[in-house]
Amino acid sequence: MNEQSQENKKSDWKKYVFNLHTLLILIAVIIIVFIVVRLKNWGTRVDQDYIDQHGIYTDGKDTYDVIYPLTDEDGNLLANKNPHTILFFGNAPFADERDSENGVVNMIAKATGAKTYNCSVAGSYLAAKSASIKETDFGLDVYNFYWLTLYLTMDGLDYFDWLEVLPGAKILPETKQLRKTLETIDMSTVDTIAIMYDGSDYLAGSLMTNPDREDDIMSFTGNLLAGLRVLRAAYPKVRIIVLSPTYAFGVDENGNYVSSDQMIYEGGATLSSYVIDECSTSISEYVSFIDNIYGTFNEDEAPEYLKDNLHLNQKGRELLVKRFVSALTQFDQ
Repeated sequence: MNEQSQENKKSDWKKYVFNLHTLLILIAVIIIVFIVVRLKNWGTRVDQDYIDQHGIYTDGKDTYDVIYPLTDEDGNLLANKNPHTILFFGNAPFADERDSENGVVNMIAKATGAKTYNCSVAGSYLAAKSASIKETDFGLDVYNFYWLTLYLTMDGLDYFDWLEVLPGAKILPETKQLRKTLETIDMSTVDTIAIMYDGSDYLAGSLMTNPDREDDIMSFTGNLLAGLRVLRAAYPKVRIIVLSPTYAFGVDENGNYVSSDQMIYEGGATLSSYVIDECSTSISEYVSFIDNIYGTFNEDEAPEYLKDNLHLNQKGRELLVKRFVSALTQFDQ
């Protein structure tokens, strides 16, 4: 092999090495830029010491809690307003004893000094019973989460006028106050929206998730997702906190309480599966999530905090309030 040929090979090798190094550097730069952009758009870093100091109450339990701070358009961390103004959606946990000092919403107001608006409806479900609001039996989907978010954010809807003249309509006790709140609330004063539906959907056999349509309002997670998207589009500067169901027992054909980690209804999943999917849905929309099924009380502890297989007793409400207040105030001024 002549000297010129050897030099050419050395030159070709140098070019190869140079191009390989250049490619690797370029890839590294792209990855770094991607990470920086993601961090910038998601929010600013919070020191671990701060997280440890302000972490939410878990009593040493492993949970699916995810608490996001509110950030501005540039990703800068914003301290929460204090005292808070909170709008509540949900069913029994927020609706039970709504006019009593022992009701969860009133206990939260007392503990934090917050102004509260309660749009929860006892006996309602997260999953809609019909794809169209006016096809549902007795008009009950009027009280469904997704349709309430639309009523809050859009003008000219006639759900409640239609319900009042619907033959055989089941008009729930909260209806008058619910409608007034939705129609008159000044959302510019609201800094937090809290959403909590208990294990009623699981017990009723509501579809947990539709794999063919993620925002199917007739499924548990799909209805949540659809409603969250409505709220986030209308109120981008309002913090949203989703609270999972607390632990609830299943009920067998003899009326006996059984583990909801074993009992599966028509929805096709255990209660814990509903909660885990609800967590994933919340995270996908960058809203905070409080895991009550593992973080508040578990199956072994449930009899101490439930008055039946589903509904909270006073100790259960107090524990729920403690968890929520800790999450609510984590990033306060």
